[in-house]
Amino acid sequence: MVTSAFCTEMAWLVVLFPLHFFFHFLYYTDVGSLTFVMASYLACLKHRYQVSALLAGWAVLFRQTNAVWVCFIIGMSVLKRCLKAKSDKPISEALPQQLMFSVERVWHLKWVLLADLWGLILVPLIFAAFVVWNGSIVLGDKAAHTPVKHLMQPLYFVLFTAIALGPFHFSPARLHQALIGLQQALRWQPLQTSAKLLSVTAILGLLVNKFTMVHPYLVADNRHYTFYIWKDILTRSPAARYALIPLYAYSGRSVWNSVKAQQLRSCALLMTLCTAVTLVPAWLIEFRYFTIPFAMVALHMQPASASQLKLIIAAYALTNAATVYIFLFRPFQWPDHSIARFIW
Repeated sequence: MVTSAFCTEMAWLVVLFPLHFFFHFLYYTDVGSLTFVMASYLACLKHRYQVSALLAGWAVLFRQTNAVWVCFIIGMSVLKRCLKAKSDKPISEALPQQLMFSVERVWHLKWVLLADLWGLILVPLIFAAFVVWNGSIVLGDKAAHTPVKHLMQPLYFVLFTAIALGPFHFSPARLHQALIGLQQALRWQPLQTSAKLLSVTAILGLLVNKFTMVHPYLVADNRHYTFYIWKDILTRSPAARYALIPLYAYSGRSVWNSVKAQQLRSCALLMTLCTAVTLVPAWLIEFRYFTIPFAMVALHMQPASASQLKLIIAAYALTNAATVYIFLFRPFQWPDHSIARFIW
């Protein structure tokens, strides 16, 4: 049962999330973007659909890719209403059966759904029309924001998310459970499990080899922490990128399982697809792009324990204190003698 104390702690977790908290004090779109997406989602959950549509429109004005999260809000509303609708057919836990059942229920409830959700549906439709008219999703420098197939972005995201929720995803109990599960799988199905491990390793290795991309902005701007992560970790040696493959694999499975444990598989799949659609076209590795998908994962995942939540919140508070201090009191000078400050 969800308690008021748990809800309060989750609110603090989202508010103090370092990528969100830091930009409260700078002129960026991230805070408004997350605020209006979450407000639209909340209004939809409370069946205030036209209010939700208005807030969704503002969310897209803050950041164009929020059109994808408006689709997520619509999809979650449709899936939960259809899968909870009364029916003489039992709802299977299997993903294909859930999707087939949802399609069938959508057809039966189409006019009811359309009557409720028409305002929300208009938002991505109007945005799609704008993209066709504009010739691109980009409003500013189109050359610097050319959509690409950056298939490493979801891997960066799941590793980032697992680390940001480290007391949960890397708790001794969860790591032990994962290790025991792997040992049992190797014992009872050695060939099948070995084949799966080799396949996953090969696929991740291929992604690292073929789809690791570097945007000119990433290596040109040493104000950002991602500059140092790229320089000192990801490109420290030719093998450095490949050394993270086990962490990508564990993080991806742990994040997926944590969401799947709390949500219907179809809802978890929808969140995965929307995250991929927003991140994969982005050429630049920018942690700010992870803010909304991270918040969605955190709010939809299996609840962390009280001690884990307190530890995460304390870590966020310390990180925020450190980054704000560094920004204010540890500036550095560029070759042209201008003052620069460290930011996310």
